[in-house]
Amino acid sequence: MRKIAFVLIFLILNTFISGCYESELPLSKPSSKVDLRLINSWVSIPGDKNDGEILLVIRKFNENEYLIAWKEGNDETLITRGFVTRVRNTDIINVQNINSLEKKERTYLFFKYNFNEGGNLVVSIISDDFPGLNGRKFKTSKALKKFVRKNMSKKGFFGEEIAFKVTKEIGIEINP
Repeated sequence: MRKIAFVLIFLILNTFISGCYESELPLSKPSSKVDLRLINSWVSIPGDKNDGEILLVIRKFNENEYLIAWKEGNDETLITRGFVTRVRNTDIINVQNINSLEKKERTYLFFKYNFNEGGNLVVSIISDDFPGLNGRKFKTSKALKKFVRKNMSKKGFFGEEIAFKVTKEIGIEINP
């Protein structure tokens, strides 16, 4: 049930994308230093009037990892672990479900991120609908990273972008 809740939160993004790739493996081990620009409270910037508000709180957990809280509307807040892997000059956050101790339920989703000229955080997720990826299971993180490196510049690999702006009124609390 916890895994379903994790997947459902991220499927909220279906208004922007058609599916998200979920993996039992990360792209790498957490080794990149924390990007301090991510540490903040964020709210999504609606692309159109039907887009729901997404609240995002990112805190530094240690030198290489983040604690991330994600909330959409009145849904339950999802707490995840994240860390960055750099692939071909692109920062990709490995976001892991930590709501369960069961290894098979501690799956990963992958978001590339950057900041636009206005300083807003812009993310897009690896799409499960990309040819050759739909439900595919990789045997090693190295094989997954190789697939990402080879395909990341192809159309449809990442879903549509979602922009977030910094907010002070967040509605969820995570104390640093």
